[in-house]
Amino acid sequence: MKKLLPILALSLLFISGCSIEDRIERREDRLTGTWIVEKAFFNRDGALFRDNITNEFRGDRVTFFPDYSLEYVAGNGEVFQGVWFIDAFRDREDDLEFTIDADFFDFRGDLAFRWVGEITLLTENNFNVNIAERTGILRIRWDKL
Repeated sequence: MKKLLPILALSLLFISGCSIEDRIERREDRLTGTWIVEKAFFNRDGALFRDNITNEFRGDRVTFFPDYSLEYVAGNGEVFQGVWFIDAFRDREDDLEFTIDADFFDFRGDLAFRWVGEITLLTENNFNVNIAERTGILRIRWDKL
C-alpha cells in the first residue's frame, strides 16, 4: 500500500497537469514568433497528385504575437494584419487534434483571406498546417526564423 500511494499521487498530478487548455497553451507558446515558408503544396479535390506551389509563397513570412495578433508579409511586400487562435478537439480515435483559425486583413481593414486549418506538426522550429480551401487542401510547411 505504501508503494501504491506515491504512484497514485504522481498519476493524479500527471493527469491534472495535461489538460486540453495546458496543451493548447504550450502550442501557442511554440507558435509565437516569425515563420518563413519552406514548402507549399495544393491537393485539389479528386486529384491523384498534389501540385508543388512553393514558388507562389517564396519569401512569405508570418509572425504570431503573444497577444493573438499576427502580421503576414508576402514575398511581394504586401502586408496583412490579423488575429489567430488555436483550438483542440478529439477525433474518432479519441486523439487530440489541434486547429488554427486566422483572419488576415488588408491595409483598408477588409478581410483578405482566412485560414481554417489543422496543425499537423508544431515544434520549436517547424510548423506544418493543412488549410481547407474551396477546391482542395493547401499544405504549408514553415520554418522558424
